[in-house]
Amino acid sequence: MIRPAEIQDLERVWQLFKAIIDEGVYFAYDHTTTREQIEASWVNLRNLVYVAEEEGQIVGAYIVKPNQPGHGAHIANAAYMVDTGWRGSGIGRQLGAHSLLIAKDAGYHGMQFNMVVSSNKGAVHLWQSLGFDIIGTVPGGFHHAGQGYVDAYIMFKKL
Repeated sequence: MIRPAEIQDLERVWQLFKAIIDEGVYFAYDHTTTREQIEASWVNLRNLVYVAEEEGQIVGAYIVKPNQPGHGAHIANAAYMVDTGWRGSGIGRQLGAHSLLIAKDAGYHGMQFNMVVSSNKGAVHLWQSLGFDIIGTVPGGFHHAGQGYVDAYIMFKKL
């Protein structure tokens, strides 16, 4: 079940976000990023925050917010996280598809990902299967914890 997050869910969303940060392979934030920094930009109810529940526990979440302020606010940006024990179960695809509907309903004209790590083949495949195109490549744009500098993709889908 995917539902809007409530204030009491934000602790769990933060935990999911932090676990992915600490892996050093998906998000640009590093281990020194604080909860306060993430709450200011991502994990807060000013953004569209949704959680996925399985067996009574939150196992994934996504956040949709404007990619840019002002004249760029009609394009969405998003972050997705799935608990490590639930990865590969299709939750990420469900969250992705759901977020596109929610973003369109919220009035966004498109969704842009500013940094999809090229070595994250599963995410690249998922986003392309949901209609995203790679519109740019930043050579060596991500410092992967295990692979060193890898390319980062900018991906876009019109809504």
